[in-house]
Amino acid sequence: MALALSMPGFALAQGQQGSGSPYSAHALGDLTGTGQVTLAGLGGLAVTVADPFSVARANPATYSLLHHTSYEMGATIRWTRMTIGDESGRGRSTRLLGFSLGVPFAKGRWGMALGLQPFSTVAYKFEDRQQVDGGTLHNEYTGSGGVNRAYIGFGRALWQRRDSTGLRSKLSAGANFEFLFGTVDATRKAYYPLGSGYYHSSVVSSLVLRAPTGTLGLMQSGQLVTMAGAEKRLKERLAHLAAKDKRDEMDWLNAGRDLAERKPKKAPKLRREALRWRAGVGVDLPAWFTAQHSSLATSFRLSGTVENPIDTAQRIDGAFGTLSLPFGLAAGFGIENSRWALAAELHHRDWSALRSDVEGYALRTDLVAATTYAIGASFRPAGQQGGSFLKRTTYRAGARYTQDPIALRDQAISQFGMSFGCSLPIAGASTRSRINLAVEHGQRGTTAEGLLSERYTNLHIGITITPDLREQWFKKRRID
Repeated sequence: MALALSMPGFALAQGQQGSGSPYSAHALGDLTGTGQVTLAGLGGLAVTVADPFSVARANPATYSLLHHTSYEMGATIRWTRMTIGDESGRGRSTRLLGFSLGVPFAKGRWGMALGLQPFSTVAYKFEDRQQVDGGTLHNEYTGSGGVNRAYIGFGRALWQRRDSTGLRSKLSAGANFEFLFGTVDATRKAYYPLGSGYYHSSVVSSLVLRAPTGTLGLMQSGQLVTMAGAEKRLKERLAHLAAKDKRDEMDWLNAGRDLAERKPKKAPKLRREALRWRAGVGVDLPAWFTAQHSSLATSFRLSGTVENPIDTAQRIDGAFGTLSLPFGLAAGFGIENSRWALAAELHHRDWSALRSDVEGYALRTDLVAATTYAIGASFRPAGQQGGSFLKRTTYRAGARYTQDPIALRDQAISQFGMSFGCSLPIAGASTRSRINLAVEHGQRGTTAEGLLSERYTNLHIGITITPDLREQWFKKRRID
């Protein structure tokens, strides 16, 4: 069927029921990302982030870098302003980001994680009107549901050694076993003008999806600038500043000015900081969904707001089929020291390889390859040490550009967003429990060719809970 979001006669009617994006009517819905709030504040980085108190599912190799048992959960509130032609509308939605639990053991050589999170979300309600003989044909489209992901995985350090920073240069690998499941419901209703000779019609469909799949990950880290090199650079910097101050003093004397009136320049508080590099790769394996499709097409009359069925035009009751999902690849590189980290990533999945073999179900548009470019940075003034509240707070920022897997009227659908976030410490310095906040603002789509443009703001709110840092889990004790 023709979708209203690609029609000039489109009318926005987003409410709480259809508070997501009309673009979620395509493929499996809106893809919801790869992780919790900490990753959302980094522009969506996923495979090069090694937060020692947060799970990065997209790269299970990071599990062996966890420092302590951590439980995370979060939610997102989304505000959207949609524009098509001269018409505009607003929507608001709230969705859970699921939960994750990470546990390190074997003295940092192993890590385990499990969790449940959304893979895609379908939530739309829109309409269009077309002029026909006798009046106006009114079409309504609604959809709900989506696909969820449950996973459990392990990461292991294949090789590691301590360097001059006291940290480990490490090569890690990991794997997740995952299960994708969910239901996508869609309804289309057509209301014909009175006296046109047509009954109103309704098509209701439901697609139930189930598929096992997995994720593989690899991560390596090492020194970029050694501690000795950092110390040498620090000495050179201080020597340069001292020489500059000496020259300023000589200029002051040559000008015949009183030396007692001159204030010597204070050397800034510089710290020696070794630099490290980190590279990560994550592979989402292909998935072959078992699909069950049900559909009912009927005609009806309206009695006020009550629909009185007249006839059944078509019925599909639980037809089985398959739907294949291609593999995805993500890779990134970053640099860091004890206080800050900077990384960039590339994510790619060729959705044009998605194949559907389900009776009565067809993809609503041609799909294309989806690519995301992301960059993000984090800063914790205290590093791994304690300090004041502000110094123990982690600050984040990021940006991303995404080429969506859908294209309409030969127009690529892309989006660009910028994000900012922070993790606020709670329970003093005895744990790394924290409240995670992130805000992302961006734009998606275009108004060219009568298409839909969206401006959105996402507010992500989450929490990380860790035990007391002195409490060791999975530690074998000699005396109980």
